[in-house]
Amino acid sequence: MQRVVKNLDRLSDTLCNVIDMAEFIRNAHPNPVLMEAANKAYSDLCSYMNTLNTDTRIHQVLSQVLADKNIVKNFSRDEHAAAEVFLRDFEKSGIHLPKKQRTQFVDLSDKIIHLGREFIQRNPRAISHIKIPKSALTGMSHSTIQPLLRKDGYAYIQTDSAECQMVLKYCTSSEVRQQVYESINSANRESITILEQLMRTRAELAGLVGRSSFAELQLQDKMAKNPQNVEAFLQTLIQHQTPDAQKDIKTLQKIKQRYQRLDYPPQLNAWDRDYYMHMANATQRNIAQHTSFTPYFSVGSVMQGISRLFNHMYGVQFEPARLQPGESWHDDVRKLNVVCEREGSIGTIYCDLFSRPGKTTNAAHYTVRTSRRVDDDDQENDVRHAFPHQDISLTKIMPPVYQPSSTIPGRDGQFQMPVVALTCDFTNSRTQLGSPALLSMYEVETLFHEMGHAMHSMLGRTDFHNVAGTRCATDFVELPSILMEHFVWHPSVLPLFTKGIENPVSREAVNAHLKQRRNFSGIEVNSQILMAMLDQRYHSEASMDSRFSSVNIWHELQNTNGLFPSVPGTMWPVQFGHLFGYGAGYYSYLFDRTLARRIWERCFEKNPLDREKGLAFRDNLLKWGGARDPWECVADVLDGEDGARIAAGDKEAMQTVGDWGINV
Repeated sequence: MQRVVKNLDRLSDTLCNVIDMAEFIRNAHPNPVLMEAANKAYSDLCSYMNTLNTDTRIHQVLSQVLADKNIVKNFSRDEHAAAEVFLRDFEKSGIHLPKKQRTQFVDLSDKIIHLGREFIQRNPRAISHIKIPKSALTGMSHSTIQPLLRKDGYAYIQTDSAECQMVLKYCTSSEVRQQVYESINSANRESITILEQLMRTRAELAGLVGRSSFAELQLQDKMAKNPQNVEAFLQTLIQHQTPDAQKDIKTLQKIKQRYQRLDYPPQLNAWDRDYYMHMANATQRNIAQHTSFTPYFSVGSVMQGISRLFNHMYGVQFEPARLQPGESWHDDVRKLNVVCEREGSIGTIYCDLFSRPGKTTNAAHYTVRTSRRVDDDDQENDVRHAFPHQDISLTKIMPPVYQPSSTIPGRDGQFQMPVVALTCDFTNSRTQLGSPALLSMYEVETLFHEMGHAMHSMLGRTDFHNVAGTRCATDFVELPSILMEHFVWHPSVLPLFTKGIENPVSREAVNAHLKQRRNFSGIEVNSQILMAMLDQRYHSEASMDSRFSSVNIWHELQNTNGLFPSVPGTMWPVQFGHLFGYGAGYYSYLFDRTLARRIWERCFEKNPLDREKGLAFRDNLLKWGGARDPWECVADVLDGEDGARIAAGDKEAMQTVGDWGINV
């Protein structure tokens, strides 16, 4: 009975070794046959995981363990945290329900996966192409228009093409921009139906386990805890950000007013946004001549710089490693061993950084294997307890699979080391054979972000897989990665990855990039808040109502909290894939952006290479994974008045974080 939590964690680790690998392969492997096989394995095992989470026998044993004070008193913090995670998973899966309803839970969960895949893969637009006369495309370049023209003198533009975005950005005709905007944001009836079925099915699942909404079900084990606290955060945040958003809107209004020679500020429409933002940015570029030079950085120098930064902060650095035959899935893949000055080798990072056909376009961090203690697995007793009256050898049932393990100085036992894969879709900009691939400034920021995730996985120090590294609350997991974005262009960090390059990067070029990134950030943040609010509304009690209309909710949100009036006939949310992936958790990115900014200002802005601050962040936050209340982790990192204000992790703490804001 004292080993129940340990064995549940081993079971979870075994399943996740396959599920996580399948998730990675189906997104990154160049072989479509393997991708499809991985996709099926992923779906099958997710369904099996739902079956396990409704198994009353396992739940009963876990409950007995947690009720035994003599056992619980000997739990370590991470063992207790892992036990609580398993218990919550059972409860969220309706373990208390009769068998018929538990079966219904599994069926509804499978239906959600099916609807989610259909929601993401289906072409949602009602219009497949737009027909525009050539004469109406003033402002567009000839090279863009020419391939789209037919003999009738019209350009035929696919609604899912880059050319549509170029029309919105460059075309002088407001009528044409409106036509394109309405077309690319249209939705066919089937896509709206699938979206609403997904929301209703999630609501049904939540109701089955006694929750008032899917958001309530999902948020109970997050930092936010409940939908009311998320709403408090979002409302406080939008109030904090309103001055920045209104400043951006006034800038666009002035440009439109001057362009149309009006005596009064005009109304801005949704199809005006990209066009007048481009005009404003073009004006700034003409004024600031140095922006014509955009620095590029070699992948190798950036990797070295990140390694030097982590060495300053955590006493950790990267060592390139040779790939063994069969270990790589593509010639672009590189392998890095992560080495700590006080612990030795602590994990492996595979980097697959360049775009190619068939590869998922989003940058991502995949946990291939988490760290956990393995020397006390007690494998020899697995079969003996399963078949107590039979003399059955473990090797006859399942030959043991031995994972490599290592010791960690200062800790008892043997540990399997974490393995992660980072994938990006950078342009492979080698100018000639043998020359280094170069990264743009935005790609450098992306790499820093993903390395923030990787170090969370590498530096997690728990004995249990289920709370290791990035296996923590979803509204906490982006914090370390977003924090890393703040480091990139600091005067103390930039030399770490530009040292020795032929053309040193000027501070003016960096400042111009940062200024460009800040342009219209108020509009960008408002858009993100609107998306987070939409995610909450769709997963609220509203979706349980027979009159639920995803269209009406979207237009109402735009008109009450958006910066541009809603456009009748449009339905952008059918393109919002994160509604499936995040499911009432899209606010997390905004929440972690706010926390990361505060930690940067309080701890690292003056000296980002400060080892003392770096180790404090490592020891108070990164090493705990999901084994400690994240509010406590953040409060300890911030310390002082800020830490005290949020330590309780309640509604007031959420409002405090919202009031800190996301001033870029």
